[in-house]
Amino acid sequence: MKAYLFTAAGVIFLSVIVSLLIPDGKLNKSITFVMRMACILVLLQPVTGIFKIGETTSKEPMYDYVYICKVYSDNQSEQLEKVLKEKFGEECDCTVEIIHDDGNFKVNSVNVEVNTQKNQTITEIYAYLEQSGYINITVYAKSY
Repeated sequence: MKAYLFTAAGVIFLSVIVSLLIPDGKLNKSITFVMRMACILVLLQPVTGIFKIGETTSKEPMYDYVYICKVYSDNQSEQLEKVLKEKFGEECDCTVEIIHDDGNFKVNSVNVEVNTQKNQTITEIYAYLEQSGYINITVYAKSY
């Protein structure tokens, strides 16, 4: 916006200076007309941007990767809770963190809060997650 205002002010200033310096005659009318058209075009530039046809200014897709990662993380967390309940018979609160990196969605970390104090179950869940390919795994007993 700042650049547009400087451009508009510059063109108008140049138009005024040129109209003062040009002597009267046939050439004066032509130059005055051209300078007025330049001023009008510069002032209409923001309006023409609304109707721009063709290529967009940004080559990047307009996706909200933070939102997509959150939805994907919530879904993965919910599904992991169901799988662990079915496989180990324990209620768990899972948090799977998904990130977008180099065009791919990746699991960044997994936190599992188990509703048991049995170390054997915690170790089995950890081994299961590790075998499933998860990284940055944290499995701990829920504190009461």
